[in-house]
Amino acid sequence: MKAFLDTPLLVYLNTIAEDERRLVYESFYLDILSRYKLYTDVLVLDELIYVSKRKYGIPYSVTLDFIEAIVLPYVTVIGLGEDEYREAARLIAKLNLKPSDALHVAAMKMNGIRLVISEDKELDKVPDVKRVWLTSSP
Repeated sequence: MKAFLDTPLLVYLNTIAEDERRLVYESFYLDILSRYKLYTDVLVLDELIYVSKRKYGIPYSVTLDFIEAIVLPYVTVIGLGEDEYREAARLIAKLNLKPSDALHVAAMKMNGIRLVISEDKELDKVPDVKRVWLTSSP
């Protein structure tokens, strides 16, 4: 089954240093890797790089290495183009989604993905999309 990997889990994996807290997110990542074929888009990678630096002070080079080693070998990056933009614009108008969330959902829809791995509860507004996070089940 396909699933879309949103930014939060990647940020936590990239920034949390305390062993106990990190283990929770590492275990979750390993679990979803074993259960789903994971996809993301380049906007998620942009958000990961930006948030890691701005909020947590992680150097760009560390995050880029993280993406190369922990994300790209296991997660397929799907494109964003005019079709995704048009669908995102429709979702923004209809559901009042944040633009980045609307682009993620549009990319999901264009690629037949109905499951999103995210702590972002705003995504619960989207019909036909199920959100999974640490304690929820698919």
